[in-house]
Formats: sequence, structure tokens, C-alpha cells
Amino acid sequence: MQKSFIFPSVFEENYREYEKIAGTFPEAMKIVKFNGGDYIVGELALKEGNSPHKFINSSADDLDYKLLSSIGMLIATQGNYSKLIVTAGFPFTTYQPYKQGAFEFFKGIHEVSFDSRTIGGPGIETVKFSVPEVDVITEVNGCVKAIRNGTINEQDNFFVANLGYGTFELALSSPEGLVYRTTYSSKGLMYAVNIWENELQKNYYLNLLTEQQLERAFQRGKMIINRKNTDLAEMRAKALKSYYSEVISPAMRKKFTDEDFFRAQKIYLTGGGALYKELEESFREEFRDILEVIVFPEPYLAASKGYCQHSKELAKTKINSLENKDNFACVGLDIGNNNTVVTVETEF
Repeated sequence: MQKSFIFPSVFEENYREYEKIAGTFPEAMKIVKFNGGDYIVGELALKEGNSPHKFINSSADDLDYKLLSSIGMLIATQGNYSKLIVTAGFPFTTYQPYKQGAFEFFKGIHEVSFDSRTIGGPGIETVKFSVPEVDVITEVNGCVKAIRNGTINEQDNFFVANLGYGTFELALSSPEGLVYRTTYSSKGLMYAVNIWENELQKNYYLNLLTEQQLERAFQRGKMIINRKNTDLAEMRAKALKSYYSEVISPAMRKKFTDEDFFRAQKIYLTGGGALYKELEESFREEFRDILEVIVFPEPYLAASKGYCQHSKELAKTKINSLENKDNFACVGLDIGNNNTVVTVETEF
């Protein structure tokens, strides 16, 4: 059975003691004694923090990557599984320099301590688990695996556009693999958010909001500014249209040839950016005569689902049949700049 968990990729150092404030761990995460500090993470950081944050496109050497990854693995244990087969990923731009560090970070034994009082528990609890097998692949490969090996079960050639916050990525996929000539990374949705922020600052004081707080306001399309509910959807639509015309469309013109369009008649949109109707409509308008535009169901889960599929493939070849499979879970871990997504499969 496969499950996906999602939480905001934000954290803040915090030493306050909390009583019960939520019913589930992902809603009230406080991690203690992690690299010498205590941190509130995800929804709790957005609710209780003063400046919840995360670095953009961080590596496994960075605190935020280690913290969010450790929490993702802790969630994946679900209180029952002590051995995890983990697959994580990076965009093309950072994959080569970051993959070895991530591999070394994940593999081995982990201990994570958390304050369970936030969910009605007795206090500090520590969970120990191991990662005997790990792999690191590109985000696009993760999305392709989700499209080809998941419920869609796509068999034809197709393009994929992964619309993330930090990076936007393109590729042409055939049943035999990626056509690497077509792979490309560029600026993600933060390009549109920056345009939107610059326009806002012409008329409003934004009270030193962090990048992650602004991005969530961008998602909503409205903000409370000077105690007034301010509708910003029209301004957001203009920023998204500009992002498409300035970043996305030129990238596709650069990387995809007429012969590529002859070979593939579909393009799948994945990543959180695929939820914005303005971007979907821009794709449909540009390619209405030659491509079917398909938004992956719950597109923000695509990479994580593909990583989990890859972990299942690893498990089939790496786990000895004599081992107790009841202790194992296959995990796809997508440490996004906006959200962290954990997909877990326990039947393989």
C-alpha cells in the first residue's frame, strides 16, 4: 500500500516548550538535539515561527537538507518500519555535484529525537532506523518513472515539464530512456514570485516576509496587508504569463526540434507549478496544434512517487529473500524548495 505525506519545507530554531497543539506528527513537528539545536518544522514553523525559512536548492551538506530529510525518513517509518530503502533526487543543475554527498548522508544508521508533547505524547522520544540501500536520481527521471510505471502507465514517447519552485526542467522521454540532448534546467517559479513581489513593493510594505512566506501568499493569490484582505490574483496571473514567455517558452524552443515534435505528441506537466491554470493554459495555447497537454494527477507528488517506484526496484534486487521484509519500507523522498514530499510503499 502506497501513502504520500507532505509538509512545508521550512524550519526555525526554537526552544519553547509546547503542549498538545495538533493530532498528527506532520502538523506539529519539533525536532530536538539535531546538530546541537532544537527546531520547529513545517506547519508548526509557519504557525509559531518568526522567520521560517529554507535555502534554495540546498545540498546534503546543508542543515536544512539534513533536517528535512531526517524528518521525511522519520515519517516514513510510520512507527513500524526500521529499515528504509530510500531514493532521493536533484535537478539536473545540481545532480552531479550533490549526488555523492546525498548518498553518503542517507546510507547507514539514523537517530531522530522529537518532542511528542505537541501531539499529546509524554515528552522527548528518539526513533532509530537504518537505510541499508539508497540511490539518487534526477527529478525528471523520478517524474518519468511515475508517469510510466504508475497508474497512468504511459507507453509512448512524451515530453515532461517539471515546474518546481527552485527549478524548471524539460526532457523528452522514450520507452528506452531520456533523450539527453533535450534535457534542460532553468529558473523555477521563484522567477514569477520575484516579479510579483517587485510589483507589490511598489504599493505595499511587505513587513520583511521570508521567501517561503511570500511564496505561500503567491499560492493563495491574496494577502492581508495593512489589515485589509487584498486580492492579488490578477497581479499573479501577469507574473505567471511573464514567466512562461520569458523562461519556459524560450527553453522549449531551444531544446526541442521539429523532429522531436514528430516523435512525441504529449507533454506531461508535473511539479507544484502545474497547479496554476495560467501556466497550463499557456502550454495549451502554444502547443494546441501539435501536443496534448496532460497535468499529472496531484502533480506535486510526481517526483516522490517516481522515487518510491525506484526504491521498489532496488528492493527487489537488493533485499535477500531470507530477510524479514516486514521491517522494510520503500521510500521516495522529494526535498522540495516549497514542500517536502514523502511517498512510502510497504508491499513490494
